[in-house]
Amino acid sequence: MKRTIAAFGAAAAVALGVVGTAPTASAADGWCSRTVEVTRNGYRAAVPATAGGSTSCVMGRGSSGSQVEALQFALSICNDLYLSSDGSYGPQTEAAVRTVQSRNNLSADGVYGPNTRNATSWRWYPVDWSANNPVCARF
Repeated sequence: MKRTIAAFGAAAAVALGVVGTAPTASAADGWCSRTVEVTRNGYRAAVPATAGGSTSCVMGRGSSGSQVEALQFALSICNDLYLSSDGSYGPQTEAAVRTVQSRNNLSADGVYGPNTRNATSWRWYPVDWSANNPVCARF
């Protein structure tokens, strides 16, 4: 009986948001909490990352900051999903993420994680500032 009550109490605490849960994407290293610049093939892009700099991170509704703004910019400019880049992961950002996920045959849960990162086209700028030809490409 005590185990049942304890299990019910723990489940209720998680459901009510009293106790946090780990990121849901299995390959994620943690929550996206900042933006890092990634460089590949002479181009650079700003992408969401963990506090430690890993781009394998998770964010969803309620997240906010430069990492959300970078995602919103990429969704709008490179994925034809026009939304404002206000840095708040709300219903519009969640819906845009669901669209990217659906277009790429991913589970459309609206939560950004490593699989969504790979399916999203990002704005890549030349490392050489004299060349002004940004491109949209996947991670």
